[in-house]
Amino acid sequence: MSRQQQDADANPRLRQRSNTTAFAPFPWRRKPDTVSTTVQPQTPPLTFDALVEALTPPAVPSLTHARSLATLITSQSPLPRPSVLNPVWAALCGHDSPSSLQAAGYEIMATFWERFDGHLGTADILQYFSLFLHTVWAADVGEPRLRALRALTRGGTEVVGIEIPLLGLLRTWTEGAFDAYMSGDTPDSGDRERHVELLATFLSSVLEQPESAARVSEGDLASVLQFYAGLLGRALTVPPLSPVADPAPSPPLAAHTDQPIGAKTTVGAHRRHPSSISIRSISSPNLPSRKHPAELMVVIYLDHLSSQLKALAPKFLTLILPVLLRAQAFFASPLPRVSIMTGRTHTPASLEDRIQKSLNVLFSGPYGSSCMAILKRHLFPPTDVGKDLQIAPIIALGAHRTLRNIIRQGLCTKMARAYICRLTSVSYSATGAPGHKDLEKDLMERAWSKDDISGWDHTRLGRLLCKSVEAWVKLTPADNGEDYDMEKDKIMDEAACTMRDIFQEFDEREDGVDMDDEEACVAGATLRQLANFVRPIRTTDGAPLILPLDQPAEAPTPFLRTLSSLLARDHSTYMIPLLSTTLFFIADHLTDADTAKLPSMMFEQHDLSPASPDWLKSWEDILSNPTLFAPTRAQTRLEIMKALRSVYDSLKDMHSYRKSLADLVFDFCRMQADNPQEDLTFDSSVAWRILGDEVVLRAVEVHTASASAAHSSEPDTPTLFAPLRELIDLLTAVAIEGGLQEDDDDTGCANTSGTPASPAFSSSSASAVVTPMLSRKQSEHRSGNARDRDSNMPSVMSILSSLAGSRSQSQHSQEHESTRPPLVASPASEPILPRAAVAVVSLVSIFSQLAFTPHALLQHNVILAGQVFDTLVQLIGQAKSPRTRLTILQFTMRIRADRDHRLYFVDAHHDPDGNIMTLASLIGRIPEPLLFGQVQQSEDERTSSGDLNNDDSHVRKPQPRGTQERDGRRASRGRGIRPNQSTGSRSRSRAPLPTPSPSANQVKTRETLWQFPESLPFTSIDPDNPSEGIFSYDPVSESMGVLRVDSYLSAIFNVLEKEKNWEILSYVLCHLPVQLANKHLFCGPKCRETIARLLTSLCSGLASGGLASSIDRWPLGLKPRDAHGLAFHTLTVLISYRRHFNSSLQSAIVDVLRGGLDSQPTTIICCLQALTLCAFELPPSLKRSLPSILEKLSQIMSNPDMAVHILSFLSIVGSIRTLHANLREEDFKMVFGVALQYLQHHNRPGAMPAISWAMSQYVRTISFYVVYVWFLAVKLPHRPRHISYITRQLLLANEGKDDIDEPTEVCFDWLARYAYASADPRPALSTLSEIVMNPNNLASPEPAVSEKTWILGNSVITIRSLARLGWIEVLSRRPSGLTRFLCKLENIPLVGPGDVDPDMVSVAAGMMMERDVPRPELPDVGDDKSLETNPCSDTIKTVVVGDDSGIAPPAPDPITGYVWSNTAPSQRRKYVAVDPGFFALQLSPYPVRVNQAACHRMVDAALLPALFRSLDQIPVIDTHKVGIMYVAPGQTHELDILRNTHGSPAYTRFLEGIGRLINLRGQVDVYAGGLSPDEDGEYAYAWWDDIGQVLYHTATMMPSKPDDKYCVDKKRHIGNDYVRIVWNDSGIPYRFDTLATQFQFVNIVIEPHSLGAIAAFSNNIHENEYFKVTIQRASGMSDFTPVGDFKLISADQLPLLVRQLSLLADCFASVFERTERDTKEVEVITNWRARLQKIMTFKREKMPPLQTEVEIEGVIGQEAYRNFTATF
Repeated sequence: MSRQQQDADANPRLRQRSNTTAFAPFPWRRKPDTVSTTVQPQTPPLTFDALVEALTPPAVPSLTHARSLATLITSQSPLPRPSVLNPVWAALCGHDSPSSLQAAGYEIMATFWERFDGHLGTADILQYFSLFLHTVWAADVGEPRLRALRALTRGGTEVVGIEIPLLGLLRTWTEGAFDAYMSGDTPDSGDRERHVELLATFLSSVLEQPESAARVSEGDLASVLQFYAGLLGRALTVPPLSPVADPAPSPPLAAHTDQPIGAKTTVGAHRRHPSSISIRSISSPNLPSRKHPAELMVVIYLDHLSSQLKALAPKFLTLILPVLLRAQAFFASPLPRVSIMTGRTHTPASLEDRIQKSLNVLFSGPYGSSCMAILKRHLFPPTDVGKDLQIAPIIALGAHRTLRNIIRQGLCTKMARAYICRLTSVSYSATGAPGHKDLEKDLMERAWSKDDISGWDHTRLGRLLCKSVEAWVKLTPADNGEDYDMEKDKIMDEAACTMRDIFQEFDEREDGVDMDDEEACVAGATLRQLANFVRPIRTTDGAPLILPLDQPAEAPTPFLRTLSSLLARDHSTYMIPLLSTTLFFIADHLTDADTAKLPSMMFEQHDLSPASPDWLKSWEDILSNPTLFAPTRAQTRLEIMKALRSVYDSLKDMHSYRKSLADLVFDFCRMQADNPQEDLTFDSSVAWRILGDEVVLRAVEVHTASASAAHSSEPDTPTLFAPLRELIDLLTAVAIEGGLQEDDDDTGCANTSGTPASPAFSSSSASAVVTPMLSRKQSEHRSGNARDRDSNMPSVMSILSSLAGSRSQSQHSQEHESTRPPLVASPASEPILPRAAVAVVSLVSIFSQLAFTPHALLQHNVILAGQVFDTLVQLIGQAKSPRTRLTILQFTMRIRADRDHRLYFVDAHHDPDGNIMTLASLIGRIPEPLLFGQVQQSEDERTSSGDLNNDDSHVRKPQPRGTQERDGRRASRGRGIRPNQSTGSRSRSRAPLPTPSPSANQVKTRETLWQFPESLPFTSIDPDNPSEGIFSYDPVSESMGVLRVDSYLSAIFNVLEKEKNWEILSYVLCHLPVQLANKHLFCGPKCRETIARLLTSLCSGLASGGLASSIDRWPLGLKPRDAHGLAFHTLTVLISYRRHFNSSLQSAIVDVLRGGLDSQPTTIICCLQALTLCAFELPPSLKRSLPSILEKLSQIMSNPDMAVHILSFLSIVGSIRTLHANLREEDFKMVFGVALQYLQHHNRPGAMPAISWAMSQYVRTISFYVVYVWFLAVKLPHRPRHISYITRQLLLANEGKDDIDEPTEVCFDWLARYAYASADPRPALSTLSEIVMNPNNLASPEPAVSEKTWILGNSVITIRSLARLGWIEVLSRRPSGLTRFLCKLENIPLVGPGDVDPDMVSVAAGMMMERDVPRPELPDVGDDKSLETNPCSDTIKTVVVGDDSGIAPPAPDPITGYVWSNTAPSQRRKYVAVDPGFFALQLSPYPVRVNQAACHRMVDAALLPALFRSLDQIPVIDTHKVGIMYVAPGQTHELDILRNTHGSPAYTRFLEGIGRLINLRGQVDVYAGGLSPDEDGEYAYAWWDDIGQVLYHTATMMPSKPDDKYCVDKKRHIGNDYVRIVWNDSGIPYRFDTLATQFQFVNIVIEPHSLGAIAAFSNNIHENEYFKVTIQRASGMSDFTPVGDFKLISADQLPLLVRQLSLLADCFASVFERTERDTKEVEVITNWRARLQKIMTFKREKMPPLQTEVEIEGVIGQEAYRNFTATF
């Protein structure tokens, strides 16, 4: 092993480091090859000479010896000459020596020269300096070598002759040391950092020596500075050291400091240093163990710069400032708010502060102007082609931070001086001498800083900032665009923060101190340029980036956060241009809510009114900005239009200003009209409405001007209208053309839900949170189809509804607070309309203002209104946009005429009876919640309909029966038929709809344009009040104010015939019936002709199926038959125009209705109701088609839901004798079959009804009723022919039961009564009866000598022998009635006058039987001699047998008619034909078999009185009581209604026809309904037939007692009635709950079809016209009447219809009440059934048990039967 290896492997003793002032001791470094595990033996230490000798060549140097020598030199005295150690140094410090030996050699040298106190010459220094030349930095050798060099040069003071090489050597070492430090984070990084600092310190000490500096050239000095700048530049490229990162500022910090700017971590680009807050004020264990290289180098650079600054020439500022600016950008941290009250902090200054301090020294020094020029150059983008484009924006960022600091310093100085002035002004004493000012030193220094930059105020700096921002905004780099944009964002953020500082200073000024004009210009222009920077920014999807002004902290970048906070400032800040103008400039990047605030702010600041000289220019800028009217800016458009409306309304009295603004609006509208692509859900209707208002105002002004110019003659109308034509023509042209988005040929909105599509608001404009991923490359070149992309954005209907709702409240309050409200108010909620529809709204406004306001009193306004109406009518056929045509129809189909033919617009009660809602539900135009009764009706609808129904029977539910079908009607109104929806709501009898398969060729359905309830796009003008100058008809003369209603009707006719769009056709079909019901609107010969054409077209289209055949796109689930179903409702209303039709057209109506019975269930119901109306209005036509109708009914009766409607129709038709007089036996059999089939369906044991229980019971009851009515309609000789068929069907209805049920037993008993006679169900007293029964005229006669009673089947037979000889009385009490026979036994021999007891009574009584008794007319020739009952006969004609003088009795009173007293003389109005079988059947045991032993049983006489009392108390027919009330004009309260004592003439005529006037006093047979003649009046109206009686509680006939304040006497009768007939002349829809009572079931409301003045009800001019009948039902009651929503009936047929309705209604209401509102399954017991139950109970409880029948054996066995005394 060599000596060198032994020395290297030895384990030497660590020696103490030499004690120097400049170097700290640091451990020796040992290489791995010098380490040895061999333990060397201890040797004695060598002497100095020995060591020198051991280290001098040719000896091999040993590390141990070298270290020992270095240690020994520290104590060697005296020191040897340097030459002694020269060989050692040469051997150890050579380039080929190991690093450990080199370190030991430099250590020996350092120790020696530190102790050497001799003088070395320049040659000696150069000699020893040669040992350091050509060396590089090494970690192990570097520090000893530097120490040796420092010791050799005496700390850099003795460098004469080696200055330049020394500088070069130190730069080389420094660069090596810095490279080692830059290599990474190692355990010895702290040592490496110290190496760099030591080298930099030594280099600075060399140059700080004046002698040395004087010998160094200026270029060499600058090269050192550039060397440091190069190292700093390299350090600035290093990313921030982990784990320190940009701390996310907390919200409080964000409010007062700048936002830290994040940066990308790619080498070669500028990276922002971590916040200085984290460096100087945060002590965290996570901080890195070493400094960032930039921190190290910037300190070195600043120290060197500060030491050499005075020695450098000004030309080097161009090299220094960029370095400082770049470092400033790197170390920039969020700055706090500008404040003058911040005290001095004792924390050490951050690097940013040091850099800024150095910059302040430069800018405040003698070369400040040069520095400012350099700064200005670096504020702007680079213009040199060769300049580093990556470094330039970083330097520019530092320049902007520097500029900001300078401006902040100036702002702080200004604020401090202002504060001192304020303190000084308030501290003056009373004498005027200044008081004591206790000001801090810091405040004084801030106010008069020594570093103040003279000659540069913040205004000039602000202009410089504005120009730099403008330059950077315009810059578009060719390469590295993304990185460049990031740096631009940082520069913009710095500029924005500067603006925030400026605004902060402004905010802290005293109140009333505004910016001056120059400041305002700088602030406004800079903010405009900053905003301009945002304009090209787009998100990744190409949409403009939205600035969240409400939440600036949510912006994706610091710049955008700062800019958002600036733009969200108070608009009262004085700037030029205004802040609102700047916001309009970048409207694309603001949310709709943000831009919506601007118009109101400008309005409040009077920038949009004539108070501002530029108000018209402001309006021009706004109206010409297309961004503000984009489809996604609903709120902005609304606010602009709101401001426009407010300004326009305020200028209505200032003609010149108003016309100027109107001209701008006209230009705006014309510009919009020229851009069809812009018509995207355009809802700025105010502008178009202003045109409409302007037409009206100019028309009035033109008339005023012309009237003042020419008083003598009427001005020419065309001349008057000439100034208005341009406006009207624009509106008309726009309305005709429509928008491109409604191209019927190519576009359509697929909507399969059956409800209108619910458009959504655009997410890019609705949300302030946007993606931080921005793409400037996408935004620099806007795509050419951007407009097309916007056009495909969804509508803003959903958000507009809520906004319009909130806005409407504010508008409403403003209108009420205003002393002069505008003539036209904006509607509460406006739907989104295309431009064409908005133009129509303006035309509607023109017509409404001219027609329904006092303007209608001027003739020229009436003429203009007529022209506008003609234009609207023409547009129905000419307009291309379906929505436009629909808007016209929404207005025209709400026009009504009162009884004086004055036009008005109906608003509150346009659908008072729910007919429109019913029809809309059939085609799915009602939302599901409203359809199923989950949405409350409006107050008007509830009061008018009175139906609080939730008709569950019309809501589709799972049912056990597969054959169940739905009659279909809406559930929330209680009338009509339910919707025939496309899915899940269709009738089960219809074939299921095929599921459409997705196909490329599938035709899209059109957008659903309307829905019920509607939201009208226009505001009604004075609704529901008739016009003073516009009429529908003038029966006296030709008037200029008569509109061409016939042309409108022709337009409707064309729609029905040729319409291709289902939206238009469906709207007309749903609304036309209600409008046609206003018959006063369609008067005159032209309208009559058009109505006839309309009827012809409807009949033809329905009969052939051609109606709606032109529709090109049907909604999913709808077919032409659905349109046909709607058309039948129109046909029903046209029946009321029968006087306009010839007999063939009347027959066509019936034929078409009969054909409709083959349609779907909802249509069948409509046709049945219409045919019921035809029974009264068109009896000849119905009579002709009745057999075929009956045949149809027998074919469609399989649907249980049809039962109530079919049976109602049959019951009413059966009561009208003229309709079935010519029917054949087969026709009657079909009727019986229908009724009995329904009876079988609802009479099966254990079967669950397919409908509600109450309805099932009602169907069961009415089925029997139909049998009864139609059986009575059969001629008496033909009745027995139907008994067998009826009997079999009745038995089939009871099949499966143990015995016949009670209702069937009653029916059999009733049939037995009327099969052979037309006798009444109860006998009446006659003159013969009085004579025979009471011959002595006793008060209590005892006519019977003896009597016996037998139980024969279900009858109780009583035979009485009278006291009068030969006379007997036979009484047959059966369930169906009481029959009485008074018989004379002719077997008594005649006795002469002289006999003992002659019969002097019989002959006289027989002769007086028929005297003075009214009889009906003789039957027509060909009729049966026995006349049948005519239940509907309301006129009693009599044949009076007079005396010989022939004087006829007085005619009946024309109002009251005959008054029926005492008994019900029903037998006197008909011939009673009796078949012999009647007598036998009444005395037979039917239906019990004759051979039964128990059929003839005599009853104990003691049991009879109780039986007779209970049985005779039950009426022999059903009884009903119905209330009648008259509602006078304007009445709404029940007390006012009940106090009425008379009504109109038409009402009185109605009472005369509905029943017969009876005298209540002494009445014994007519059901009095609880009335007492002493309390309730002498008279009442009643009606009866063989089946039932009805008593009408007429309020006007009951006395109004003065002491009965609350009309209790009247209400106790009418209030307890289940059914009330209300004659409503109030002109207001009658509320269902007007009469407060718990028995609130059915109201039959009668009212005129047209409104009228009070005078119209006080005479009989209109008494023979048509009236409207509606049915109001309680909640839960199903539809059971043939009225539907409403029906029009003529005055002469009105009582007949209402009478039948009252009977049906009381029957169902009784069932409904009995079942506790359809909640319990309880059977309703009729009077007949109750009588049967009494008889059966008596037989079961009082009669002895039946004996078992014993078989008869032989003749003797007949003894029991032969002994008749046991039975009789």
